Amino acid sequence: MITVVLADDHPLLLQGIQAVLEAEPDMHVLSEVREGLQVADAVARLQPDILVLDLMMPGLHGLEVMRRVSQQTPRTRVIILSMHTNEAYVLEALRYGASGYVLKEATASELVHAVREVAAGRRYLSPSLSERAIETYVQR
Repeated sequence: MITVVLADDHPLLLQGIQAVLEAEPDMHVLSEVREGLQVADAVARLQPDILVLDLMMPGLHGLEVMRRVSQQTPRTRVIILSMHTNEAYVLEALRYGASGYVLKEATASELVHAVREVAAGRRYLSPSLSERAIETYVQR
């Protein structure tokens, strides 16, 4: 069973993501957190396999949340769920230790796939981000 904590400040989005993940027989959402300052504590207490984290959290930015989670609960892998497609955000998130970066424009099946990939120890980028990364690599 893949255990997940969700962190985003939009209740409707959280409910939708929870419904998507809970519909999967191998996934269980342990908690939803809406405040950046509470995320690291929830993760430390619940010890999930995966944290799905919005970058723009009230109270504490997602990157700082990720830094705290990686120090306190290093076995929890982080997937950033963001509307930001800017390469700088993606690179910074990966530098801070994110295992995945999924755009909020993603489909439900893409998010499920990302959770499974990251839970298996692999990295995941939304396809449009992966394509851009490949293009950048080829140009260099």
